[in-house]
Amino acid sequence: MSKPINEFKKGIIYTSIGTYSGFFLQLIISMVLSRLLTPKEYGVVAILQVFILFFMIMVESGMGPAIIQNKKLTDNDYRILFNFSGIFAFLVAILFGFSGILLSIIYKNHIYQYLTWIQAISVLFNGLNVVPTSILNKEKKFKEVNFSTLISNFVGGLVGICVALLGGGVYALILSAIISSVVNFLINRSITNLHFIRKLNLSVLKKILKFSINQYAANFLSYFSRNSDNILIGKFMGPTTLANYNKAYSLLMLPFNFSINIIGVVLQPVLSDYQDNVDFIRGFFLKMVHLLALIGIPLSIFFYLSAKQIILFMYGPQWTDAITPFSILSLTIWIQMVISVNGAILQSRNHSKIYLTTQILYAIIIITSIIIGILWGGIIRVSICLTIGFIINFFVCFYRTVKYSLYGKMLDFFKEFISPFILGGIILLALDPLKYIDLKSNIVSILLRLLVSISIFILYIFFTPEKKNIAQILKKK
Repeated sequence: MSKPINEFKKGIIYTSIGTYSGFFLQLIISMVLSRLLTPKEYGVVAILQVFILFFMIMVESGMGPAIIQNKKLTDNDYRILFNFSGIFAFLVAILFGFSGILLSIIYKNHIYQYLTWIQAISVLFNGLNVVPTSILNKEKKFKEVNFSTLISNFVGGLVGICVALLGGGVYALILSAIISSVVNFLINRSITNLHFIRKLNLSVLKKILKFSINQYAANFLSYFSRNSDNILIGKFMGPTTLANYNKAYSLLMLPFNFSINIIGVVLQPVLSDYQDNVDFIRGFFLKMVHLLALIGIPLSIFFYLSAKQIILFMYGPQWTDAITPFSILSLTIWIQMVISVNGAILQSRNHSKIYLTTQILYAIIIITSIIIGILWGGIIRVSICLTIGFIINFFVCFYRTVKYSLYGKMLDFFKEFISPFILGGIILLALDPLKYIDLKSNIVSILLRLLVSISIFILYIFFTPEKKNIAQILKKK
């Protein structure tokens, strides 16, 4: 038990450094642009980002997790897969460039015809980076992976900030992404010493094809279920409404990105070595669910009660229409944090088919919720329907994982939420009276609420069995 725990802790530390370096740099850029661009202008960027994510998933094609899970690949196999990824990345980048024509027709704005060709550079280098990054993660070289991320985020973020301050507008985010992807690829390729060879062997591709196809299909469905709101709101409610909704939702993704980009990324490489030890993975899974719920539920309460102060401080008074959607969607933070480990668990069990069918159900539930909200009218009602959809999906998703992959009992799963909900209730009772205190300054109000929440969290951990539970999760032996 000590080996995977130590590998997991090391991975979490280094991945946190890499992830949060990017987070803080992108947050600074976002705060600068939010004050330079109108909601309508920012809506143009939001629509483009949705389609960039789609092509990023396409260019990755499920190859990364498949490389990590397959323990029989040789160095020569990696080079051949690198060849295939390079060809595919080039083709997808060209396709993305031409997609600007379609976007300009759908959203009636010719700027997309230019922006997609510029952003195609980022798509190309992200595709080239799939195999080098997967090799490093497979070998659990989390320090090297996140050193590369830290450097590339810093360079890209610096360029983005400079362009924004010089009045570059929407091009600041685009150039930042391009520089980051290029630098990240060059460093990772150098560390792995990976290079192209004059050989294409389909038998090598077949070694990862089945897992890769299921993974790609699952990622594809996940993309549409998570971005159909932006696509549909942008089409039927306009860029201004989309911008307000996107501002609310993107803030809520920060805790989710912590769990999916840090914990989720580390879990599969660590647990893939134990794919046939279902008892071990189930025990590890329950501990991670408990820990994420213990963090996520208090965060949901804090964001829900501090929505106004957070939006006004982060983005300014022109974004007041984002406050109510942000407050409603805050109630799903803990769900999205906990559910983020689901994919990594199914991947580590080599159950890519279960992962795919779960994502199909997930997509049906979420997209149906969004459509009902749009037909009902307004982003507030969309937020309500989406929240209900996340709750339904929570039960569906974990029932399938616990029963069909981990062969466990749902009662054991639900027990992990008792203590986190008690903690959340205490924080709710403590923070709710603060809404009657007018502190004038949004930042002071946020800091006060944060201080109260953290104090209660620490005291709860110290004076309850949670102290012992966390110690057991983190112990080395």
